[in-house]
Amino acid sequence: MLPAPFGLFFVAVPLLVAAGALAMAAFPRRMMSWQMRGPGGTTQRIEPSETRILMMRVMGVVVAGLALLMVVANFAFIP
Repeated sequence: MLPAPFGLFFVAVPLLVAAGALAMAAFPRRMMSWQMRGPGGTTQRIEPSETRILMMRVMGVVVAGLALLMVVANFAFIP
């Protein structure tokens, strides 16, 4: 049996990963767009393609699912 801080670590880290992955899946445009400044002081917003946004959503859900599976498996293997 692991001490309490280690148990908390093995639960908190996957939950943080799951939260970040779900944020990536929910708001892909906000996390992947940026502004470019031209030489004349003009700004241009650069957006990712629709395929990249779709893949970010899919991978965010997959990573979040794996992270939550790690939390459940942690309780199964380390009581």
